[in-house]
Amino acid sequence: MVTLLAIVTLVILCWRLYSKRVQNSEAYQAGVVPLANIMDIGFVAMTPIIVHITGLASGLAMAGLCALGFAMGWVIRYNIRRFEPVSGQKGLLHNIEHIAQWALVLASVVNVAYYLQLMGAAIIYPFPFAGVAAFPTIIAVVSLLALGGIGFFHGLGKLNQMGQRTTAFNLAAVGAIIVAFLAYNLEVALAGNWSLPDYRPELTIEGGRQILGFFALVQGFEASRYLSSEYSAELRISTMRKAQIIASVVFVLFPLSTLLLFAEVRPEPTEAAVLQIAEVASPVLPWLVLALAIGSQASASVNAISSRSHVLEEISGNRLPLRVTFPLLAAGAIAVVLVTDVLSAVAAASRVFAVFFALQCLIALLLAGRHKEWPKFAGILAVGLAMVIIAIFGISS
Repeated sequence: MVTLLAIVTLVILCWRLYSKRVQNSEAYQAGVVPLANIMDIGFVAMTPIIVHITGLASGLAMAGLCALGFAMGWVIRYNIRRFEPVSGQKGLLHNIEHIAQWALVLASVVNVAYYLQLMGAAIIYPFPFAGVAAFPTIIAVVSLLALGGIGFFHGLGKLNQMGQRTTAFNLAAVGAIIVAFLAYNLEVALAGNWSLPDYRPELTIEGGRQILGFFALVQGFEASRYLSSEYSAELRISTMRKAQIIASVVFVLFPLSTLLLFAEVRPEPTEAAVLQIAEVASPVLPWLVLALAIGSQASASVNAISSRSHVLEEISGNRLPLRVTFPLLAAGAIAVVLVTDVLSAVAAASRVFAVFFALQCLIALLLAGRHKEWPKFAGILAVGLAMVIIAIFGISS
């Protein structure tokens, strides 16, 4: 039943998402960018570690991260309304935004590094040499060299368009995987063998700091902030909100649906643990997870380098040719790949993204004060303080 439900769900969702009505919808096109950026494979790969730290509270931990991400999305949406109309004016707000853009570029470079490290681990998983740590690094470095070279000579426009189209498959695959895990729970329950998993680790201060270090998993919605040349402010605000709601539902359902299997299999808390429990639920499921990992990480890395190249060009005052930005971003990501592992890269990205978001909160705070919107001022201040806490205290697992 699990395999059948997974395949049926995948087919139905692909049929729906690849329909002309959906693909040609402006709302879908505006929403798929933030959704693809939020829902990369990171949440799947990191769920075993979150479960290991929080146990039965893993769904609650993910809900907390998503709530914090949604609150930050609210601030970004406020800036779309209030800051964008005055963003061209010189002054304090413009200077803060300039610094924030540098933080965004740096965070994105780190993010791309962890995207491709995860992709490399997924590619080699079925092979006997899967345990060799050097192979994911080699795959990530080669991929980045290729992206930097292609971007320099041809640009990444066509690859980025292709990546956005594969997002429909990624979304369908995520849906099918969650349905399959829920179906496995149902099978066990119908057989009378379902019981609450024995996962009750004590949450320590260090564990809490590690959860903060996973904030990068729920970011990506800020991509809507930089699509002003393509879509209206109201459309970007609406689609960003919907993308965050969809991603939040998925992020909370995923650990809840896998708790039983984690209790049965007891895998080591590594990025490959989901593949190990997936084999128990269905022989098809690990291959679906692998396809999702490779497709989502490849498209996410292309999207990140492509979009941040425009940001880098802008903050250089257009003195840096666009074609040069691609190898520069790739070189930065290669440096991160060579000196960090996946978990350290996620934590580093979380902290730098938190700096970017804190600066966005500062912009929103100044605007709320200028417009005397005091309830919003208080809310923005609270979100900004949360971002500062993540930037200071978030650590790797």
